[in-house]
Amino acid sequence: MSAGPGRRALVTGASRGIGQAVAVALAAAGHTVAGSARTVAATAEDGVIGVPCDMDDLSAVAALPARAAEALGGPVEILVHCAGITRPARVTDIALDDWDAVMRVNVTSALRLAQGCVPAMVDAGWGRVVTIGSLYSRMGGRFAGAYAASKHALLGLTRVLALELATKGVTANVVVPGWTDTEMVRAEARSVARANGYGEDEALRRFLRGQPLGRMVTPAEVAALVTFLCGDPAASITGQAINVDGGSLQS
Repeated sequence: MSAGPGRRALVTGASRGIGQAVAVALAAAGHTVAGSARTVAATAEDGVIGVPCDMDDLSAVAALPARAAEALGGPVEILVHCAGITRPARVTDIALDDWDAVMRVNVTSALRLAQGCVPAMVDAGWGRVVTIGSLYSRMGGRFAGAYAASKHALLGLTRVLALELATKGVTANVVVPGWTDTEMVRAEARSVARANGYGEDEALRRFLRGQPLGRMVTPAEVAALVTFLCGDPAASITGQAINVDGGSLQS
């Protein structure tokens, strides 16, 4: 089945950073977009329909596909899961409450959204699922035990979904940003800086040592790849983890 502009999209984490950039880019590409976060007013002026939802509340997450469908005028055809949190700590110091929260927001909410959105995609014979991973989907990082574990899990979940949907007209891929200029990255820099006794700028400089591009990736650059994966030309791309990382990981 052919799919041009005008598809119905749900983007989580849409109030800032990568999620906001993705929601705006999909709307600019002609899709009707519901943007979800605890608050999404920041994207309203860009044509994104705000459908608030706290990804830490799995009951609210389970209800989100139906609420988005109501706002969009039909079932979700494009699901982009950008929402994510991190709780930096040494592995030996990770609090179980923090571990559970990171897994709930980063992985379990993605599962619940897929369970709510994918059946309608299969029925229609067309759909796109894109999850936002991280360099920590492929590697470890100091103080990132819970976050890295969650992003590894999200990658595995998406790849399995791709295999299960390969003959149904539905693709599932992971976009893997490098160090991206978002508030989450800057907050992580501040946390690492405090733990090591140096400043935020020094933490960012150390983050970027492994990013040959020499600068942070922009949210718009990540959003451009997501938008491509949500269109017809990407119909044969599924089960992939695609880096937008300035050359950090050449795999």
